[in-house]
Amino acid sequence: MNNTPPLDILVIEDNEIHLYLLDQYLNFSSLRIGNIFKAGSIAEAEEILEEERPHIIFLDLFLPDSEGLSSYTLIQSKIKTAAIIVISSLSDLNITLETLALGAEDYLVKGEFDERILEKTVRYSIERKKAELQLQASEAKYRQVFDNNPSPMFIYDIDTLQILESNQAAVRTYQYTREEFTQLSVIDLRVPENRDLPVLQDTEELAKYLANPLPHTKKNGEIMMVEISFYHIEMSGKRVRQIQINDVTEKLRLQRELQLQQVEKQRSITAATIIAQETERAELGRELHDNINQILVTALLFLDNVIATKSNDLEKLRYIKSIISESIKEIRKLTKGLVPPSLDNIGLIAALDGVLSNIRILDNLTVTASFDEYDEDMISEDLKLMIYRISQEQLNNIIKHSEATLINISLYKLDGFLQLSIKDNGKGCDLSAERNGVGIQNIMTRAALHDGKVNIESSPGNGFELTINFPLLW
Repeated sequence: MNNTPPLDILVIEDNEIHLYLLDQYLNFSSLRIGNIFKAGSIAEAEEILEEERPHIIFLDLFLPDSEGLSSYTLIQSKIKTAAIIVISSLSDLNITLETLALGAEDYLVKGEFDERILEKTVRYSIERKKAELQLQASEAKYRQVFDNNPSPMFIYDIDTLQILESNQAAVRTYQYTREEFTQLSVIDLRVPENRDLPVLQDTEELAKYLANPLPHTKKNGEIMMVEISFYHIEMSGKRVRQIQINDVTEKLRLQRELQLQQVEKQRSITAATIIAQETERAELGRELHDNINQILVTALLFLDNVIATKSNDLEKLRYIKSIISESIKEIRKLTKGLVPPSLDNIGLIAALDGVLSNIRILDNLTVTASFDEYDEDMISEDLKLMIYRISQEQLNNIIKHSEATLINISLYKLDGFLQLSIKDNGKGCDLSAERNGVGIQNIMTRAALHDGKVNIESSPGNGFELTINFPLLW
């Protein structure tokens, strides 16, 4: 029989989907769950904490009435006994790690955990919180907890940086004896290339520095990546710093593998999406051409007959004829943009020339092209279509946004790559200040499907240059 008391839990999350998933994972786990309190804002959480004392708090840092570190500090100031587990997205990892440096027990990445990871994190966080509370209780209990803590820990003199104490986990992890530890400074645990870096004494600066995993060396020279949290304590009447180490080498390796898998999965999804888009465009184009266009042509012939027989209300009939004629023109224009050119018949260059011919009609816009180094046999039909679509996208971007008077497009072979370059003399933009728009993101996604490397050069008043290098596979 499990005599472990049930856990009371407070979930501070304003996203109903993530709230639902967390609730399901808690139910799937083998944890003994007591009461589950839910709050969609810091204000609601503070009201709950006036009456309840949960054992675990799951905290989303970004809420309607608070965001970032302030969310953590507000909750942490309301309750000292609860283990706080931050739930964040991958894009928020930096600020999440800062909360760990400030005392949060652990974190979970949204969409990257299941009931097993959740349970392991909860159990670890509870134990870590228990260890923290015991350390605060008394010096005698502190010694016992310090020695038996599953995480490597050591204490060093803030002024001299000399290591004063180490626990058994530190001895096992770093492979130094306790006596050897006392002959080292914290600088000696750094990798060689970092040993000349300045030592940060300011608490806030140190917390920021330790917000990201750092490399440490073991006695045998092996490098491990560690997360470091610190506390200030009194030892023999002197203020010293206690360090707790979390070896995240394996965790980071698994995260990198997961990220690579996600990138590959996203590429597959994007490829399937683009194929579906092209198929849909072709189907829509054929539908417009084969059905609607034929109906309108028939209607036009019928109206010509009515006019020829001089039926009543000729003016109205002529007006209807003009509408139908204009509809046919618009449909032809639409089908031309939707249905991809038959590149295997006319070639990529001829297709691009068709696009450029339409642009050259515009006043005050000069278009030059250089395709001298390109050979149609260089690349596959899929890549030809991709280059055609990317060129369409960027040329449309230039016409809509750049206020350019000159466009140059070139395609040529360069050191085993096929380079596409589209440059304009428009108003440009500050790349450090602006995020790429949907058009540029679409171009980058398409290019990545063929391992294309995208480079963008631009600054205010100096135009915009897009260059993509596609590897030539022989």
